[in-house]
Amino acid sequence: MRLRLAPLFVLSMLPTALAAQVRVEVPPSAKINVTYTEPADAGQADRLREVAARVKGPADQLDPLNEISLVIVHSQRELDQRLGPEAEGRLAGVSYVHGILFLSPTTWTRNPTGEAIDHEMQEALIRYNVQRLAGGNRIPFWLEDGLVSLLGKRPFAPASAEPVAQRGPLLLVRFEPEDPAVGYWAVRYLVEQRGGLTSLRQLLRLSAQRPDSFIENLQLTYGVSVGELERGWRTWLQVLVDADKRQRETGVKEGPLVKPRE
Repeated sequence: MRLRLAPLFVLSMLPTALAAQVRVEVPPSAKINVTYTEPADAGQADRLREVAARVKGPADQLDPLNEISLVIVHSQRELDQRLGPEAEGRLAGVSYVHGILFLSPTTWTRNPTGEAIDHEMQEALIRYNVQRLAGGNRIPFWLEDGLVSLLGKRPFAPASAEPVAQRGPLLLVRFEPEDPAVGYWAVRYLVEQRGGLTSLRQLLRLSAQRPDSFIENLQLTYGVSVGELERGWRTWLQVLVDADKRQRETGVKEGPLVKPRE
């Protein structure tokens, strides 16, 4: 469940066009810009800048973010002006429009916890980076959500692998939202068994070049048919499930359940 925030803040790879804006920038590892229209937002801008600099590490694992632009927006009307007529009124949770990531608004007046703001920003930066590599093109829910879970170190319990292993075939070709555990276990398999983040970067970049050919991109990246890739994933999942059952019965940890992550 994502935060409902106001004022709204926006991550963008594109310049903004509204007048009378103030810009806050910080080196060194990444250029982080915060744009806002009201001088009273200076403190909030500093806070957002600090949070982004501090929590961007997981997103950088996928590909280093050299520049991040945050835009503070105060009203739905101002947001609609930035989105344009095609997307007017469509913001819900986290939305991607024309290569721009619009975050759900952060309610500073309600003083959310630092932990909640860190969580929201970290997840947004990961999603932003995934979409940046994919050229803003549509990719399957399992791929984006799985990368958020894995890079954000929000793992699913081993027991959640069993119902995924028992699901119907060809989960990897589906684009629509699924059980989030599908994404976590699929991406974890690809990272641990099929070339790590390097191959996933290649898959996302192919999606930027060939946005209408995701299944072919998947097969080109991994060198096997999507059916063979999924069979390998399900076999690996079953090993996890069996190891988890033995662990619960004996209390002894074994196998890939305790394999350290890179």
